[in-house]
Amino acid sequence: MKQKGVSFLEVIVVIGILLIVSAFVSPSITNWRSKRSLESDYLALLSNIDFLKTRVRTMNGTGVLICSTTARLTYQISSNPQSSTSVVSANFASNVLEDPSAKDVNFNILSGESTVVSALCTSGRGIFVSSGMAGLEGGGGAIDIELNRGGNRSAYGAYRVLVNQTSGFVQKYKWIQASNAWVEQD
Repeated sequence: MKQKGVSFLEVIVVIGILLIVSAFVSPSITNWRSKRSLESDYLALLSNIDFLKTRVRTMNGTGVLICSTTARLTYQISSNPQSSTSVVSANFASNVLEDPSAKDVNFNILSGESTVVSALCTSGRGIFVSSGMAGLEGGGGAIDIELNRGGNRSAYGAYRVLVNQTSGFVQKYKWIQASNAWVEQD
């Protein structure tokens, strides 16, 4: 009589092969997920900047992009029009129409896995006005935001968004690891 089935040794060999293969595959999956998360945050940032610019123009108001000390990005939109991007008007707060952080204190445009490197997080807010101008509060300079993972460009790459202060034109850059340089995206 012939018995059907597998022996204990065969099961151990198959499990060993699976463990060896998973040891090689797992780091590449983790790396891929980190890169996709960073790219997703970059696209969310671009989308939100476009939303702010469009919403502010249609309302003839003012919008601000805010980076908290914990590197959370949020925004506020006010019906109060202003022409300067160097400082937020005193009437801005009393005319706020949209503030996602007021509804959810944990609101974040980003996934929370990316690191935000910008003067936006240390010295002011990004101001968008209905004329199309955008600037950094305190000096009116360009809004310059870099997204990376853990402050390390070389591991997962990085993205950079630069918003021109006079036209609101958005320049998009990607960090190319091979050449250690920013390359402008279309």
